[in-house]
Amino acid sequence: MKYSVIIEIPKGSDRRIHLSYDNSEFIDLGSIKDQIPINEGVMPVCYGYIENAINKDEKDNVDAIIFSSRFYKTSDIVEVEVIGMLTRKDGDHKVITVDDSVNIKNFSDIEPQERNLVLRYFGYKSEIISVGSKEKAIEYLESCMI
Repeated sequence: MKYSVIIEIPKGSDRRIHLSYDNSEFIDLGSIKDQIPINEGVMPVCYGYIENAINKDEKDNVDAIIFSSRFYKTSDIVEVEVIGMLTRKDGDHKVITVDDSVNIKNFSDIEPQERNLVLRYFGYKSEIISVGSKEKAIEYLESCMI
């Protein structure tokens, strides 16, 4: 099953970009390094949110990380497949996705160095409790659809 993700922060960006709460525009909230010093604050993957899915704990869009060999920019819409989920202690879970430019079926298929960077980066502000399967991620995501 494919989902649409709207890119907020492109891979390689050092800026915290977020959709405004009234959904009218993307806002630059400053340097990522001020919040996450891992990787000098540079986003190691594309980051965005899944269209029409709300994290009920946060009352905000469901976050997605996207593994891709393509370059995307803020506001691009990308069709992705879910491969897993980073379950965080604070409830701000990250759904792990891929576009059709990479041949990755599971989080464990990612090179160990890149996988470790992603875990440290997204686990910096809140501990990652587990890396969930594709099935668990889809179950969570389906419960969040509006």
